[in-house]
Amino acid sequence: MQQTARCARIFRFGPFEFDPDNRELRKHGLKVRLVGQPTEVLTLLLERRGELVRREEFRQLLWASDTFVEFEHGVNAAVMRLREVLGDSADQPRYVETLPRQGYRFVAAVETRESNASRIATPPARENPPQPEKIFGARAKRRTIGWIAGIGLVLVALSVFLIDWKLFRLPIRSGSTNAPSIRSIAVLPLLNMSGDPNQEYFADGMTDELVARLSRIRSLKVISRTSVMQYKETRKTIPQIARELNVDAVIEGSVVRAGRRIRVTAQLIQAATDLHLWAQTYERDVTDVLAIQSDITEDIAHEIRATLPAPDAEVVRSRPVSPKAHELYLQGRYHILKGEFRKALESFSQAVREDSDYAAAYAGVADSQNMLGLYEFMAGKDAFPLGQAAALKALELDDTLAEGHTSLAWTKLVHDYDWSGAEREFRRALELNPNYETAHLWYGLELVWEGRFDSGVAEVQKAKELAPFAVRTSTTAALVFCLTHQYDTAIIRLKEAVELHPAEPGGHVWLGLTYLKKGMNEQAIAEIQRGVELLESAKQRPVNVPLARLGYAYGVSGKRHEAVMVLERLRTISATSYVSAFSFAVVHVGLGHNDDAFTWLQKAYDERAPELVFLKVDPRFDSLRSDTRYQDLLRRMNFP
Repeated sequence: MQQTARCARIFRFGPFEFDPDNRELRKHGLKVRLVGQPTEVLTLLLERRGELVRREEFRQLLWASDTFVEFEHGVNAAVMRLREVLGDSADQPRYVETLPRQGYRFVAAVETRESNASRIATPPARENPPQPEKIFGARAKRRTIGWIAGIGLVLVALSVFLIDWKLFRLPIRSGSTNAPSIRSIAVLPLLNMSGDPNQEYFADGMTDELVARLSRIRSLKVISRTSVMQYKETRKTIPQIARELNVDAVIEGSVVRAGRRIRVTAQLIQAATDLHLWAQTYERDVTDVLAIQSDITEDIAHEIRATLPAPDAEVVRSRPVSPKAHELYLQGRYHILKGEFRKALESFSQAVREDSDYAAAYAGVADSQNMLGLYEFMAGKDAFPLGQAAALKALELDDTLAEGHTSLAWTKLVHDYDWSGAEREFRRALELNPNYETAHLWYGLELVWEGRFDSGVAEVQKAKELAPFAVRTSTTAALVFCLTHQYDTAIIRLKEAVELHPAEPGGHVWLGLTYLKKGMNEQAIAEIQRGVELLESAKQRPVNVPLARLGYAYGVSGKRHEAVMVLERLRTISATSYVSAFSFAVVHVGLGHNDDAFTWLQKAYDERAPELVFLKVDPRFDSLRSDTRYQDLLRRMNFP
C-alpha cells in the first residue's frame, strides 16, 4: 500500500489553503472540518494536480493489500465527503473532476508556498514518543527505535511492527510543558467513512463510547453526546462550535470499518487558536474495539495532563467483547438515543444472548426497560423490576459502571420508594463518572421531589451544563422552577426551552401547566394542546401523559365538558394499550373530584406509576394536601 508523500508546503486553490503536514484545510483563513480518508484523497490529488489518479491508486493509499473491503463504495464516500467540504459538484466540478470508470483529477489552479512548519524547530517530544511513521493497515506495535541501533536491529524492530498488528499512531504534536490548559472538551460525532450509510450507527456508537470513557476523568468537563450530535456534518468552524459549547478543546475524527478491521482517526484541537495539538490513527481487529477506545482516552489524558481513574485499565482491558455483541450494543445505543426504546431493548437483549458477560449490554437492557416504564409503554410494576434485575446483573459483572448504578437508582426511586438507597446509587454513579448528565439529572429530580429544592436545582443545572442543547436537560432545568413554585422564572426558562426545541412536546406542556398557576388559562390550554398535537404527529411515544394534563387544564379552567371528553378518550385508549391510573387521577383533580382522584391515585401506587414521585411538590395537587388520604399516601411512599 502506498503512502502519500509529505512535503513542507501549503497548497492554495480558490478560497482554500491546505497543509498536508498538519492535515489542516482552511477556507478564507478559517479551519474547515476535514478528517480521515478525505484528507488523504485531497493530498494525493493536490500532489498529482492536473493528472488522472486512478481508483486503484486510491485503494492502495487508503487500504492495506490484505484488507478486505468494498473499496469502490469507500472511495466514493471519501470523494463525496471531500466535495461536500469544498462545495464542489460532480456534474460541474470546480476542483475534483470524475473520469468515469477511471478515477479523479484535480482541475483547479493551485499555488504552493513553503509551510512555516518547515522553518521552525520540532517541538520537544515527551518521554518515549510514539513513532511518526505512517503505516495504514500495518500490524504495528508501539515502541521507540533508538537512533544508535544498527541497521540489523532496525530491521528486526520493523518486522515486529509488521507482525503484531497492534496500532498505528501518527502524532502531529507531542505534549510539552507549555501545553495549553484544557479543562473542558467536546467530542464531535465521528464521521462514518465506511462508504455504507447503514454503518452510521457504528460511528455514532463509537462516539458515544468515547464520550463515556473521557467522562470518567474527574478533572475534565465533557459535553454529552446529546448536545454534540447537532454538529454532525456541520459546516461551522471549530472555534464557533467551542464557543457555543463553552469548551477549551474539541476532538474530531472518523471511523472506517472493513470486514474484521476497524480504523479510528482522532484529532485534538485547541478551541481558541484552532491549533491541532495531537492526532493519531488506530487500527485493530474488531475484537479489540474496546481497547481502541481505551488507548484514545489514555492518549488524550496524557496530552491534557489528566489522570484516568484506576478502574479504566483494570476493567476495560480485562476481557475482549464478542464483535457481534458489541455491534448489537452499538445498535441499542443508537436506538435509545433516538427514543426507539423497544428496538433498543431488542438489540441489547440480543447482545447479552451473544455475550452473557457483557456488563454494558445489561446496563442497556436496564435503561430500555426503565424508559418503557417512564414513558408509559407499559406499567411501572412490570417494567421497573426488569430494569432493576438487569442493572444488578450489570453491576455484578462490573461494579464500576456508572450507567448500571444510575439505572439501579432510578428503580429504587420510582418502584421501591427507597429514597436513601437511590441517593447512594446516584452518588456512586457520579463518583465513577462525574460527567454523566443522566445521573446529575435524575439525582437532581430526586432532591426536588423530596423538597430539597436548592440542592436539586443545582444538580439539574450541572446536567444542563454538560448537555446544554439536549431536549431533556433543557426542559427539566426549566420545569423544576414550576415544581419549586417559582412560576415567573419557570415561564422564562420554559419559553427558552420551547424556542430551542419547538418540536418537543414536553416544553409546551410544562409551559402550559405553569401558565395555569398564573391564571393564564387560555394560553395554558393552547400550549398543552400544542404538546399533544406534536406527540400525536410524531407517533413515537404514548400520548396519555400530555393528554391527561390537557384534561386537567380543562377542568381547572371550568371547561368541564372538555375534561370529561378527555377521560372518555383515555378509557378508549386503555382498551387497547396501557394507560396509567395516574393519568385518570390528574383529570379528576382538575375537575375537583377528590374522591375519584384518590381512588385512581391508589391504583397508581399499586401500578408504580412513575409520575407519582411528583406528588409531594407538584402544584397540581395543592388542593389535596389537607386531606388525610394525601398524607397517608406520602407516608406509604416513604418520602423523607
